[in-house]
Amino acid sequence: MLPTASSMADVRRRFSRADAAGKWNDLYATETERLDEDNFRLRRDMAVACVRSIATPNLRVIDLGCGAGPVLSALRQDGVDVVGLDYSEDMLENARSRLRSAGLSDSNLFQGDCRNVPYPEASFDVVVCLGVISYLEHYEPVLDEIHRLLKPGGTALISYRNVFNPILSDPLALTRRALRNLLSPIIGPRPSETFEIGRLLDHRVVRSRIGAAGLQCVDHFGIGFGPFCFAGRKLFNERRSIRISRWLAKTFDAYSIRWPMIWLADVSLFICQRPVRP
Repeated sequence: MLPTASSMADVRRRFSRADAAGKWNDLYATETERLDEDNFRLRRDMAVACVRSIATPNLRVIDLGCGAGPVLSALRQDGVDVVGLDYSEDMLENARSRLRSAGLSDSNLFQGDCRNVPYPEASFDVVVCLGVISYLEHYEPVLDEIHRLLKPGGTALISYRNVFNPILSDPLALTRRALRNLLSPIIGPRPSETFEIGRLLDHRVVRSRIGAAGLQCVDHFGIGFGPFCFAGRKLFNERRSIRISRWLAKTFDAYSIRWPMIWLADVSLFICQRPVRP
């Protein structure tokens, strides 16, 4: 099922100059003291590092939902052949401006829909798709398109924000959820949530749908922790929250503790591959 015209209009409006296009551009242009923005910058850095780790002279990459071009510009600085596609022309203009400011070509940026990309099958070695699936009620067509665009053996980077982060970061929210689950046989199942663009997602559902699209998940990273709250109120200011988040990430990584990265982190990043068929 495809999103309604009204929901896609909401997405276009969200990423227009009149709304948040400027915010997303500035987020990657200047240092930030906001925890959520720091997590997005870390997401950019991890995505770029992942592509660099597999880069070859003839690598072809497409950034679906390239936005203001933070990943695109970093990879082009490395000489990687990257195509950018975004639903918002205003965001693409920000990307072009970023590329020109860095002395890079602003070509091969296209306005379009990630569910219907105008390239033949198996055109790319890497597909980057950061955050996009959170903005579509039914994102399965995007996953199908990622599979189609990838060469066999190719790699996809797919990210979204983790639905468990605000629950596990707030003891009261966690207690309420546990009680709700315990009492569900008496009070009935939890009501279905209505779709909101930018919603948080369950990694178990995302992994299942990635598999259904014919992609294989080969790794799962968590990026950023917090904000830590009680009853919805933040326990620390933004600067301290960033320090705590980075310390936790460093500690978990040092001791190879993976479960908090999957369940507790703010941003989730799946590394996937299109299998090579015999």
